[in-house]
Amino acid sequence: MKISALTIVRGRQKHLENQWRGWLRSDIKPHRWIIVGMNQEVVVPGHDPSVEILTDQVIARGESLPLASARNVAANLCETDAMVFLDVDCIPSPSMLTHFAQAIHNENRLWMGSPRYLPRGATDGDWTFEGLDQSGIRHPIQPSLTRGELRSSDEYEKFWSLCFGVSKETYQRIGGFDESFAGYGAEDTDFAFATRQADVPFGFVGAVAYHQHHAVCKPPLNHFDAIVRNAVQFRRRWNAWPMQGWLDAFANLGMIRYVPDSDELQVLTHPTKQQVEQATVMTPAGF
Repeated sequence: MKISALTIVRGRQKHLENQWRGWLRSDIKPHRWIIVGMNQEVVVPGHDPSVEILTDQVIARGESLPLASARNVAANLCETDAMVFLDVDCIPSPSMLTHFAQAIHNENRLWMGSPRYLPRGATDGDWTFEGLDQSGIRHPIQPSLTRGELRSSDEYEKFWSLCFGVSKETYQRIGGFDESFAGYGAEDTDFAFATRQADVPFGFVGAVAYHQHHAVCKPPLNHFDAIVRNAVQFRRRWNAWPMQGWLDAFANLGMIRYVPDSDELQVLTHPTKQQVEQATVMTPAGF
C-alpha cells in the first residue's frame, strides 16, 4: 500500500529537520512527504532520492496558524488513498508508517497514533532511536498499546491531530477540517465529532511518533483569542464546551466568565505580555 506523509509547519525548522531524519530512517518511505507552510514559505530540510517532497503554503490574513486550512490543502495535494498527518514537532519511529498502513488497510477508521513525549535535550546532536525509545514517555490519558496493536474506541474526544492516519476517501466523507475554526484550538475535536457524526469508526494504533520537547504556555494564554472564539463556535455546533481545562484556567485567572452548563462565555480582560511570558514553561507539550 502506498502511503503519504503530511506535515504543516509554522517556524520550528529544527523540528522539521529532525522529522526529515526520521523519514530517511523509516522502514518504508512515504510515497511523498507533503509539507504545507502556514503564512510562510517552506524551507525544505534536505534532499534524498528515496523521499519525494512536495511543498505549498496557506496565506491567511490576521491568523498566523490556519491549521484547518493547511491540513485540507495537504490532503488535497495527496495522490495516495492512505495518508498520515504528523505534526512538525514529531519524529516518526522507523515502524510508524508500516503500522499506519496496516491499520488503514485493515479497517476504514480514523486511526490515532501513539505519541511518546521526549524530555529536554533528547533530540540534541546526533540522536538515535534507541535513545528516543529510552527517554520517551506515554501520555497518561492515552491508551497504552504495544507496537502495531489496533484498538477500537468510541472516545472520539481523545483524538488529537498531532499523529493520525486515515484514507483520503474517509477524510472526504468526514468533510475534512472545518476552516471556520481559525487559529489554535478545537479544530481537531470538531474533526473528531464530525467523524462520529459521519458514522466513521475511530481507533488507536501502536504507531509510535516521538514528540520533541519545546516550551509551552500553560495555560495557552498566547492563543487566548483563538481558543475563546473557537470554543464558542464549537459550543454552538455541538452543544458542548471543548478545551474545558483551558477555559477553567482562563476563568480562574479572571479573564473570562464562563458557565459550563450553559452557552455563557464572556471575555472580561485579555492576557498581558507579562502574563504570557510567566505562563511559558519548559515541559513536554500535551501534559
